[in-house]
Amino acid sequence: MKKEILSFGLALVMLALTDGQTPTPNAQMVCSNKFETTVGPECFDANGVPFSGVIYILSNNRTGSLPPQTSFTDFINSICLLANQDKTIPCVLSKMQQINATQCTQEDRMLLMGKGSQLLGFMEGVCGKPCETEALQSLAQCFAVIQVSPDPILGVNASIIDDKYTVVGANESEYTKFCSNRNKLFSCLGPLSSTCPSLLDKFNLLGIDLTGFEALSSVLCSDKDKYIKGLTCFKTQTPAITTCNTQSMNNMRTVWMNRFVTGTIAPSKYLGKLCEVKLTQMDCELQAFQKSCDTLTELKTVAECTMLPKFCKENAPYQKVYDGMCQKVTTPASVTTVRPTLSPLAPGTVSPRSGTMTGTNSVSGLDVSLAILIAVTGLRTIFV
Repeated sequence: MKKEILSFGLALVMLALTDGQTPTPNAQMVCSNKFETTVGPECFDANGVPFSGVIYILSNNRTGSLPPQTSFTDFINSICLLANQDKTIPCVLSKMQQINATQCTQEDRMLLMGKGSQLLGFMEGVCGKPCETEALQSLAQCFAVIQVSPDPILGVNASIIDDKYTVVGANESEYTKFCSNRNKLFSCLGPLSSTCPSLLDKFNLLGIDLTGFEALSSVLCSDKDKYIKGLTCFKTQTPAITTCNTQSMNNMRTVWMNRFVTGTIAPSKYLGKLCEVKLTQMDCELQAFQKSCDTLTELKTVAECTMLPKFCKENAPYQKVYDGMCQKVTTPASVTTVRPTLSPLAPGTVSPRSGTMTGTNSVSGLDVSLAILIAVTGLRTIFV
C-alpha cells in the first residue's frame, strides 16, 4: 500500500502546484505565480527529477504521473537521493529568494514563501524513515519512565552548540534523579540504535551521539561534588565566555541561513558546516574556561569531546582540530553492553512531567517530532 504523504491541509495549500495546469494570471500575485510556473521545470525537471512525479505524490495521486516504468518507491528514493537533493533543494530556496527580492505585494510575498516552504516540507517529510516517529515517541517515553525531561538533548531549541556538560542535569536535584536512574534510561534507549539508525543521523545534527551520551553519563555521575562545582563555574559569564557565545551564535545563524534560507549550503554539506561551528566553539570556550575554571575544565572537555558526533571526529577536515583539543583528556569508550530492554510507558500512562496522557499521539507533553523538525530545518527563534 502506498504511503500517505500529505495532510489534507497541505494538499489544499499546494493545490496551485498540483492541479497540473498553468495558474490563472493574477496581477496581484505575480511573484507566487512566477514561482509556481518556474520551480518545476527549473529546479526538478532540469535536475533529472520529473516534477510531474512530485505533483503525483503531492496530490495523493489525483494528478500528475510517475515517470514510465518507475514504481512509487523508486521515485521516492530518487527524490531522496542526496545527490538529487543537493540540486533540487538549494534551487527551490534560491528561487524563493530571487523572486521575493522583486516587487511583490505583502500578500503575494507571504503566499510565495508559504508555497515554497510547503514544497520543502514535503521534501523533508517524504524522505523521513517510517521508524523515526515511533522511535522519537519511545525515546521521550524512556525519559518519562524515570521522570526526567529529555529537553537537554531534544528541546525545541536544541542544537549542536548547546552545552553538553549539562546533559545529566542543570542542578543538583536533576543530577541526582538522572544518575540514580541512568541504567534504566539507557536500557530503554539501547534498542534505538538498531531499530532506527536514521534517527541517530538526525541526532548528529543536534550534536548528540547516543552511545557517547551513555559513556559520558557514567563519567559525570561518578563524582557529584566535582560536577556541581563545574555547573557553578561554567555558568559564570566572563567577558571571554560572552565573546565565545556571541561568536557561536553568529556562526550558527550563518550556517542556518545558508542551508535553509539562501540554499548556498547543500544538504550533504550541512553536517560538515555544523562540525566546523562546534569545533570553533569548543576551542574558544575551553580556552576561556581554562582561565576561569582551571582544573574543572578537564571535565568540560571530556563532556564536549565525548558527545561530538563521530563525523566531526573522524573526517579529515576536522580531525586535526578535534585531536588538538581532545587528546589532552581521556574520553570514555562508547558503551556497547547489551542489557535487557526496559519497556517505555504504556499508552494511557500519566506522564510525570506534564500530567498528560502518553498515548500514541502524545508523548510526555513534548511534541518530539516537532522538536526534531524544528532543529533540523532551521525554523528557529534565532531568526526572530
